[in-house]
Amino acid sequence: MSPFGYSRLKVREFTGLSTFQILAYFRRAIVYTFLSIYLRSLGLSTTEVTLMGTVGMIANASTQSFLWGTLLDKYRRPREFVAFGEFFAGVGHFFMVMGYVFFLGLSQPIVAGYVIILSLGGIEVFWSMSNVGWSALVSELTDIDERKKLMGQFSTIGGFGGIGGALLGGYLYDLGGFADGTIFIIAAGIMIFSSVIVYLTVRNRDERGIDLSEEDPKEMPSLSRIPHQLRTGYLLLIVALMFINFGRNSISIITSLFLEDPTGFGASGVDIALYSNVRSIANMIAGLMVGSVVAKSDDNKAMMAGTIASILGIVWLTMAPTLTWALIASFLRGASEVIIAAASYSIVARMAPVEYRGRLFAYYNATFFLSWGIAATLIAGPVADILIALGASNADAYRGSFLTAVVLVSIGVAMLLFAFRYARQNGLSHSDEQSSVVLSE
Repeated sequence: MSPFGYSRLKVREFTGLSTFQILAYFRRAIVYTFLSIYLRSLGLSTTEVTLMGTVGMIANASTQSFLWGTLLDKYRRPREFVAFGEFFAGVGHFFMVMGYVFFLGLSQPIVAGYVIILSLGGIEVFWSMSNVGWSALVSELTDIDERKKLMGQFSTIGGFGGIGGALLGGYLYDLGGFADGTIFIIAAGIMIFSSVIVYLTVRNRDERGIDLSEEDPKEMPSLSRIPHQLRTGYLLLIVALMFINFGRNSISIITSLFLEDPTGFGASGVDIALYSNVRSIANMIAGLMVGSVVAKSDDNKAMMAGTIASILGIVWLTMAPTLTWALIASFLRGASEVIIAAASYSIVARMAPVEYRGRLFAYYNATFFLSWGIAATLIAGPVADILIALGASNADAYRGSFLTAVVLVSIGVAMLLFAFRYARQNGLSHSDEQSSVVLSE
């Protein structure tokens, strides 16, 4: 057994995956904490800014569901999926920088903004390869009762990277780090380095001496072979996650706009970095809880607690009188996202039979990745733009979007309760082994 308390996860693998998480949180924070503000400064509307999430996440979720998930089920090489996905995504950033800097030189800032948006969409094709590989890899390296604990520990460890990324990003943003491409180039280098870390430290199951001949089918079984009750229970859970994630993440892109706007809090890059870092600290604290106390609790109760915390955080953000008070909202939202991610991952990992894991994880991941853009572009962004057109201040318009997000998450809570009840009434075991037994009957 690993000294970290895991039955199959080796010290080298835990170290490698932890390093990957630190770097992943760092490159996300250094870019996405400030990218929406930069795109807005180029002249794009609020709805146009949200396209940075929509285009990329549609590309991510589509390729996970229809390409990478299927290929992962066929080849079962999650390490390679993570490593190659990160590497090619990193390389793609260099081409993106050359493209949008060229149009900035031609004094066409809006075109440059769209080059960033569309390039990020192309890059997400490779990131999605990494995403689905990561989900399967963690599931493969841990036992059922260890996954929530590991996800919590990764959130705590990754939080250090998030803090560093936001601090450096805030400093570089104030110095024009997007205009010269510095922020993206740093992120690209981190991705390429991350790919090497994973490839060198983690082994696939066949490299561990595990005989896969009995569980590797000659042909991938159709999803229609999944028992009706399990399929329905999984679908209900996915729908609930869609509303919850679409609601809470629909405002993520415009939150920085709200903080920075003069009618809001007029925050500087350093101020916004502080807001982001409070969220990272909450990630770390919640990760510790998930890795200890919450790890022993019921997944359903943990999932519901995280969702309620998310609602409270959004409501408080609409009411906070100053940036200092708004930090409470950042903390609540940061803690909730870790709990929701860990608890929902544990539930899905228990439900997904081994031979369908790549495809089912792809659908699960889609509820998270699509939520960063589609809901923002179709709901949160238009709500803000309409209110601004009607004469509301930018800050009040963004608050209107926040309240819309609360409605979406509340619908998700109702759907989640229904999904839990269906699972209890139909005796869904949520275990890998028993799911496979059901499939063979």
